[in-house]
Amino acid sequence: INAEYGICFLLEDTLFYWSHRLLHHPWFYKRFHKQHHEFKITIAFAFAYAHPVDIIFTNYIPSLIGVYLLGVHHLTLLLWLCMRVQETMEAHCGYEFPYSPWNICHAIQGGAARHDFHHTHNVGNYGSFTTFWDRIMKTDTHWTQYKATQAARKKQNKER
Repeated sequence: INAEYGICFLLEDTLFYWSHRLLHHPWFYKRFHKQHHEFKITIAFAFAYAHPVDIIFTNYIPSLIGVYLLGVHHLTLLLWLCMRVQETMEAHCGYEFPYSPWNICHAIQGGAARHDFHHTHNVGNYGSFTTFWDRIMKTDTHWTQYKATQAARKKQNKER
């Protein structure tokens, strides 16, 4: 089961990144992805508020391709989908749960704040489970600059 989850995880993370990034191309964005970005301040159920084409290409295909290619057991499928839905709801909830498995290492996953930035600034941070593709493709530079600015302001305020 661990190997199956690992393969599903890698496939989902890769396919989600590239399909999500494609949906931010102006032609696709205005037709299919803009609806999802009506939520500037994210709430958990915003993950499901999307055009059907958006749902198919950024949720169904990335989430399900691994389980179908591997032919996993129905219980494995159920557990995988529960984990997937929980992660995406948490990414959209606008709150960093301190004991969440998705919040343990921001260098790998990024947390809800990262996805909030994506919705409020509508730039970069296209990844799903990990920050891997955003880092490799340099689509997290606005986020990195934003975090550096926030840290500098916090330091400046402490010195006052």
